[in-house]
Amino acid sequence: MEIYTLAAVILGISALASVFNARILRLPETIGLMATGLLASAAFLLVGLAFPSLVMSVCHRVAAFDFSVFVLDFALGFLIFAGAFTADSESMQRDRWPILIFATLGILLSTFIAGGLAFGILQLVGMTSVPFIHCLLFGALISPTDPIAVLAILKGTAVPRSLQADIAGESLLNDGVAVVVFITILQMAGGGGEHGGAESHGGVLPVLTLFAREVLGGALLGAVFGWIGTKLVRTARVPAVDILISLAMVMGCYAVAWKLHVSGPLALVVTGLMFGIALRKPATGISECEYLDSFWEGIDHILNAVLFTLMGMVLLGLSENFELRFLAAGLLAIPAVLLARLTSVSLSLPLTKLRSGKPGTTITMLTWGGLRGGISIALALSLSGELSRDLILIMTYVVVAFSILVQGMTISPLVKKLITNNDSVQ
Repeated sequence: MEIYTLAAVILGISALASVFNARILRLPETIGLMATGLLASAAFLLVGLAFPSLVMSVCHRVAAFDFSVFVLDFALGFLIFAGAFTADSESMQRDRWPILIFATLGILLSTFIAGGLAFGILQLVGMTSVPFIHCLLFGALISPTDPIAVLAILKGTAVPRSLQADIAGESLLNDGVAVVVFITILQMAGGGGEHGGAESHGGVLPVLTLFAREVLGGALLGAVFGWIGTKLVRTARVPAVDILISLAMVMGCYAVAWKLHVSGPLALVVTGLMFGIALRKPATGISECEYLDSFWEGIDHILNAVLFTLMGMVLLGLSENFELRFLAAGLLAIPAVLLARLTSVSLSLPLTKLRSGKPGTTITMLTWGGLRGGISIALALSLSGELSRDLILIMTYVVVAFSILVQGMTISPLVKKLITNNDSVQ
């Protein structure tokens, strides 16, 4: 019953925060979730001044919860499928090569650049005992951009639709790639738990073999489940049954991926895209698409709200071990992550057709529009204590908060200014 009570508290706080944003703040959903999450954490802290035993009891229970199981084995799959299913699959198919390059080469570059810069930052603030591989873990989890956050915020901007599709498509695909990179580094660090294995130790070749198996196996498995799911949906043609089929496909695909030791996130990216393409064909009824869209948008909203609330409660629970150096490292990580994003985009851009036109404008939009969100928080929460969890949690929260609150609120005026300047030059 304790788990049920804890879940009720977390869902209650998430619901109140969402209502507060919808009625009072009226911010875009992703920005509102982060803002209300920060406000909820502050309110929870104020309550703790009057009732310290009650608040700390909840925080300690949250801190003791096994997030690796909840995040990696449950929430992550639903988040990634929701992003894939609601994506603009036609635009992604048209611009598949830029998206593929940004989501693979870009993620690998960003992981190592951000990890290297994070290592230098920790040396600068006097945290010399943190191993380099822990910094690579931070680089891997902070590199993926959040597709839901990107789509929600870019919709109201003047960013060209083709570039919106590239940014959103990259965000979707790089989730799956980044999780594979993250889990591979996690296994190398010896913190994989159920996801790890002895095969990850023993040189570069086993790691490359593991990476290739995760990627190729995950994509193939996702195609199989996507094909089966679309056949079932076309047979059923009932919205409620379509929802049941999609749930069964997500959970079944993720379970099989875990058993076969291939990438579940990448498998669900492929499955979600195939579902989206199948359900948006003219032969499919409009009501079927609307039901599924509403359902998976709701799932994504709930899980993001829960993750932001959990992160705030976990950070409150870390107050006993908090050091100012953690916060300093997080603040310094903001320009480091932006620099890693800028560098990875700049090096990847010449390999795509986007190099034509105004490359400076494109790079600026891709860099500032690459928002971090629920995926980064989910991966940070999944870390264990021996992997510098407290430090990485705080650094991640600071970077994600800046990304959503500052980048998210300023991307629209920035784009308008860039477009105006380009028009005046012409």
